[in-house]
Amino acid sequence: MWCGVFKNMALDNLSFLERPKLKGEATIIGVPLDLGKDAEGTAEGPKTFREAGLIETMKGIGLDVHDLGDLDVPDKETADIGAVKLKYLDPIVKVCDELAHHVSGEVNLGRKVIVLGGDNSISIGSVSGASTALKGDLGLIWIDSHADIITDATTLSGNIHGMPVSALLGFGDSSLSNIYSDGQKIKPQNLVYVGLKDLDQAEIDTIRALRVSTTTIVDIAEKGLSPAFEAIKKLSERVKNVWVCLDIDSMDEECAPGTPMATKGGLSYRESINLARFIGKVCNVVGMDVTEFAPQLDRENKTVKLAIELISCYLGSETNWYTRYMDEEMRKQAEREAAE
Repeated sequence: MWCGVFKNMALDNLSFLERPKLKGEATIIGVPLDLGKDAEGTAEGPKTFREAGLIETMKGIGLDVHDLGDLDVPDKETADIGAVKLKYLDPIVKVCDELAHHVSGEVNLGRKVIVLGGDNSISIGSVSGASTALKGDLGLIWIDSHADIITDATTLSGNIHGMPVSALLGFGDSSLSNIYSDGQKIKPQNLVYVGLKDLDQAEIDTIRALRVSTTTIVDIAEKGLSPAFEAIKKLSERVKNVWVCLDIDSMDEECAPGTPMATKGGLSYRESINLARFIGKVCNVVGMDVTEFAPQLDRENKTVKLAIELISCYLGSETNWYTRYMDEEMRKQAEREAAE
């Protein structure tokens, strides 16, 4: 069975290009966390998304928007770094637990949740909150150049932004895997990776051992998005709800330069948009994270504009230059008709 906007009807190719006005409510939560990695700059992400018009865009596709503002997070100058294998563990756990509490509450209210990072460690909190609210009936689509399935036993850097997936699968340090509620939040069979290209051998070994569905950038070069689409369709048949984690560095630096780990050879604009379109039409996306966006590294707002387009698509609608053009033409036509 298909999930999402077209749950009760067959999809044809043109369905993916329709942009219905959505109904319902969405909540925005900013998490300006910059402790999960060595490079800095992602703390400014939530502010920049708002300044770039995210709230107005969400309203424009039909949603009633609630902005909870930003969580209060410590910076590196005041936070305790702790153990070298788990840098800033205590403050990250505290922030993620608070985020999980907020996400759980909003999901229980039936609202779509958009979490703005911040680095990728925030996903431990957001996904834990959603999974707990939905009693584990949640799939996770992880769109990233990196698998983020390292643990304190396998890490080389000690950076927790490389550990969220392992924590959500229920292994690694217990302080991370037990955030908000104890144990596993996502079953391995309900995790889908898309766009992986830069992996540690320990991550490759773990993914193979768990038999996680993985579409690498090599798969996409060979077969296009077909393998990812098939995995997403199967996921939508196993679970009723899906959470999307979008790491900005999944995309090629040509279209998304605004990230500390900008990459050559990542997902193209066309691949990123059509992947988001597919997910938004096939899955019931209850929420998403957009992480690792560093505004000071962006060029001409390319990254933030693309990310806002992608968010609209993940939710089942769309906004871009063409939709804005058509909306303006419709407004002009309505004014002409009113004047006659």
